[in-house]
Amino acid sequence: MFGIKERIPAIIFSEGEFGGLDGKTANGLVRFSPKYEIIGVIDSTQNNNYVHEVLDDVDEEIPIFSTLEDALGKIDKKPRAFINGIARDGGAFPYEYKNVFLRAMDHGMGIVTGTQDYLTDDEEFVQRATERGVDIWDVRKPVDEAHFISGKIRVGGLPPRIHVAGTDCAIGKRTTCVEIYKELKSRGYKPAFVATGQTGLMQGANYGTPLDAVKGDFLSGKVEHEVWKASQDADMVIIEGQACITHPQGGVPLALLKGCHPHGVIIQHAPGREQLDGLPNFPPPSLDAEWKTIEFFYPNSIFAITINHENGIDPDEWVERYEKKYGLPAADILVHGPGKIVDAIEKRFLSHD
Repeated sequence: MFGIKERIPAIIFSEGEFGGLDGKTANGLVRFSPKYEIIGVIDSTQNNNYVHEVLDDVDEEIPIFSTLEDALGKIDKKPRAFINGIARDGGAFPYEYKNVFLRAMDHGMGIVTGTQDYLTDDEEFVQRATERGVDIWDVRKPVDEAHFISGKIRVGGLPPRIHVAGTDCAIGKRTTCVEIYKELKSRGYKPAFVATGQTGLMQGANYGTPLDAVKGDFLSGKVEHEVWKASQDADMVIIEGQACITHPQGGVPLALLKGCHPHGVIIQHAPGREQLDGLPNFPPPSLDAEWKTIEFFYPNSIFAITINHENGIDPDEWVERYEKKYGLPAADILVHGPGKIVDAIEKRFLSHD
């Protein structure tokens, strides 16, 4: 649920990464951003003038600039936020571009970043923010709130819970969640979205937390608590997945699965991906391996497949292949839209007949 009353004009910094895997925060925000009005993207390596020339599913005509100064000289509206759109492995802040962020503060912009390097702990950034009267939002910085698993969502009377899992990092799980959320809302339902990463929170999600910044003891309990909050005023709760359980660093996604205790699971896969994100020495993602692992804990929970068409695969071919093999609806959300998947949600979880 995105309860945003005023959108904040913002510029996204995504140098060298826009449209790629490490640009996923920037990519997500230009696709859907109720909290921020994206008025420009900075990436000097792009040969394109507009965002929709890189991401063809984006409808808005958002310009791409080579530098901060180029953007400020051409944008009519004054930006109030400067967003770090780069999401590197391990959550590192792009310190090689530190001066760009400091200059943005000089121009009256607050900084928004979802890195594990907290700028509110950096003396230079804090001092500049104080001098310029702007804010720093470390989206991933944990709050002092501990929750142990309690079982409070494992009772009757709460709305159905749909978990969008996947077979790797940066594979499109959050985008699938958002498109399903929007489609459910357009059909007259009252869905809630629980974000589990920094980008969903930047988009304005009312519920969620960046899970990779939560202490291990509290992971499942924190998920459960956010899902419980979302369940109080919704008829469907959609929970964003993180990485995959079969990933070498698979602790967070398993805690997430157990914490949200889903009624149903959608699994997202990129058939054309040749290696795990950031881990070239490991075999590529396996749909069957992740499927079996999820259903070891929640038998027969997977009811739909969503596809990421990266690396030039034919999404129609893979939809046909998966539907024939698994006997479940499949779709590439960005190519085919979310209609078929939401039809399956309605039939399985929302039908009152």
